[in-house]
Amino acid sequence: MSTTSSINIFSILQSAYTPATQTSIPPGSKFAKVNPAQWQGTWTTKDSNGKPVTLTISNVSGYRANVRFQTAEGGLQTGRVLINTNNVFRIGNSQMQLAGTGKMTISTVITDPTTGNESMETDHATLQT
Repeated sequence: MSTTSSINIFSILQSAYTPATQTSIPPGSKFAKVNPAQWQGTWTTKDSNGKPVTLTISNVSGYRANVRFQTAEGGLQTGRVLINTNNVFRIGNSQMQLAGTGKMTISTVITDPTTGNESMETDHATLQT
């Protein structure tokens, strides 16, 4: 195979490839300062298999926060997140929403490795005191 023909193959493959869009900020989000006392701390729950889920939020400043999210299925994810005015933020394939004082809803997209089918798991976490 000549170099020219392999370049043509790769350019054709590259032009046909479009990566899946994954936004970390929901479309139309607006941001404003949040009350750190509502967010900071360790949030816990159990997933649908009864395994622990832990979310630690720290260093809340304005609408930004450091997050450490650990699940049995997804492992450990950390990052600096942006909290929108709907009290929602995302990390990885999970979305967290403040549902009231000391209550948070965690929604995670689960992909079945065998079939590729996706489902949504929703867990309800509480802030530990």
